[in-house]
Amino acid sequence: MLNQFGFDRLVFSQLLLTGVVGFSTLILLACLLFLIGWACWRGVRRPPSRVLARYPFVSILVPFYNEPEGSLLDTLESIEGNDYPGPVEVLLVDDGSTNATAAAVADWLRQARGKRYQLIARERNGGAKGLALDAALPRLSPDSEVVTVIDSDTVILPGALRSAVEALYSSPRHAAACGLIVPAGRNQSWLHRLQFYEHIGALAAIRYVQSKLGSVNVVAGAFSLHRTDVIRELGGWGEWLVEDIAWTWRALAHGYSIAYAPDAVAYTICPTTLGGLFRQRRRWARGRLESFRVAWRISWPRTMKMLPWWLLWAQSALVPTLLLAAAGALLYRSHALLAVAALNWLLMAALNFVSVLHARERLQLGPLDLLLVSVYNTVIDVLLLPANLIGLLDELRGGRKSWMTR
Repeated sequence: MLNQFGFDRLVFSQLLLTGVVGFSTLILLACLLFLIGWACWRGVRRPPSRVLARYPFVSILVPFYNEPEGSLLDTLESIEGNDYPGPVEVLLVDDGSTNATAAAVADWLRQARGKRYQLIARERNGGAKGLALDAALPRLSPDSEVVTVIDSDTVILPGALRSAVEALYSSPRHAAACGLIVPAGRNQSWLHRLQFYEHIGALAAIRYVQSKLGSVNVVAGAFSLHRTDVIRELGGWGEWLVEDIAWTWRALAHGYSIAYAPDAVAYTICPTTLGGLFRQRRRWARGRLESFRVAWRISWPRTMKMLPWWLLWAQSALVPTLLLAAAGALLYRSHALLAVAALNWLLMAALNFVSVLHARERLQLGPLDLLLVSVYNTVIDVLLLPANLIGLLDELRGGRKSWMTR
C-alpha cells in the first residue's frame, strides 16, 4: 500500500513537472514565433517614427544612501551629458547618508550646470528606496509630465532618456517605460559575467515581446520612467519592499500598459559578491509574489492575464531546466520530461541568440557572446534557486521587510 502510494505520488509529481515546464515551453515558443513574425513584418513595412512634436518636462529622481561618491558623480555626469530636447529638472534625494557622499554632491552642484538641480536631504534613512522617492514627489515642478528614476550607481548612455521618453509616449495607455539595464564590469569576474549575460539574454527578448503586447511586468528600477499624472493617480512607491515591480503590477491591474526601449541603455553596478547577489535575488523573488498580491487585490481578471509571465519566471527560478533534465533522466527516467526540458532549454537558447544578435552593435558583442550567453544563463538559474525559494517563503511567512541589497 505504501509502495503504491509512493508510486502514485512519484507519477503525480512527474506529470506536474511536465505540465509546468510544458506550459512555460509553449510561452517561450510563442515568444520566438512572435519575434520572427515581427521581424518579417518590419522587413516589409517601415516602422513609424517615434520622434515627438514636443518633448515633455522630465523630472529625474536620484535617491542615494551612503553611495560611493565616485559612482554617484558618474551618474550625475551621465545625466548632465544626456541630450534630451525637452525641459529637465533633477531632484537628488539624500536618504540620510552618513558618509562624505552628500558633501561631494554639494561640491559638484556648486559648478555651473546645464540642467536644474535641487538637493533634498532627509535627516534619517527611511529603510526603503520607495520612501526616498515618495519624499521627492511634493517637490516636483508643477510642469512635470514624466518622472524618471535613476539609481545612484547607474550611468545612462547618451540618448537614453530621449529614447525612453519616445517609447513611453508611443501609446496614451503607457503608464511607464524602462530601458535596457546592463550590469557594468563584465570582465571583472565570473560573477559579473553571470549577471551581464542574464540581463542581455532571453530576458531582454521576452521583455521586447511583452512590450509589443503592452504587458511588460517588470520596470527595472535602475532606470525607469513614469507618467507624472499616473503617479498622482495611483500613488508612489513607499509601501513596498520591491517598489519597481509592485508599482508596475499595480499599473497593469488598473488597465495601463508598460513600454520598453531597448535602445535606451543604462549601465549599473551589480553585486560583487555571491552573498550580495543572493540577498538581491532573495529580495526580488519576494517582490514578485508581493506584486502579484498587490495586483490581485486591485483586479483579479487583469492579474490573471499576467499570470503566464509570472509562471514563466517561477519555472525558470524554481525549476531550472538543467536540474529538470537531470531529474527526468535519473529520478523519473522519463523520456517525455527529458524532451520537454531539452526543448525548453533550446528555445531559451534561441531567445538568448536573438537578444545578443540584436544588441551586438550597441553593446559591442562578438561571436563568442552568442555561445556564452546560454552557458552562463543555465548556470545562474541553478545558482540562484535557493535565493528565489527563500524569497518566496519570506513573503508567504510575512517576515520583516528590509532592503536586503548588496
